[in-house]
Amino acid sequence: DSKATNADSAAKALQAFGQIRWIAGGLGKDGGIASLAPYLGGVLKAYLIGHSARDFALQLGTTPVEICETMERAVAAAAADAAPGDTVLLAPAAASFDQYPDFEKRGEDFSQRVRALQP
Repeated sequence: DSKATNADSAAKALQAFGQIRWIAGGLGKDGGIASLAPYLGGVLKAYLIGHSARDFALQLGTTPVEICETMERAVAAAAADAAPGDTVLLAPAAASFDQYPDFEKRGEDFSQRVRALQP
């Protein structure tokens, strides 16, 4: 859900799934992601990208994190860690402008990288 560019939008995505491998980050917005704490119970690990990766890591409490910096690394790491039944979820909770011209391009990059994993 590349359009989940703020914490409120990401909260909806996080509530929709269980066993989540969460790809998040980009250009963080005011307030960060601290408000997402009640929705992190289903997050197995967060794979953080972009400018806000380190700030987001500090706000995730006990949720395991991996600073990936790029979508390429995040998708590869999440795929390597994923077990059957896990959901690899792109819900950035941040703007895309640090690495992409818009959220559509970020979503396309995610989709292309996931498709490239298919045998």
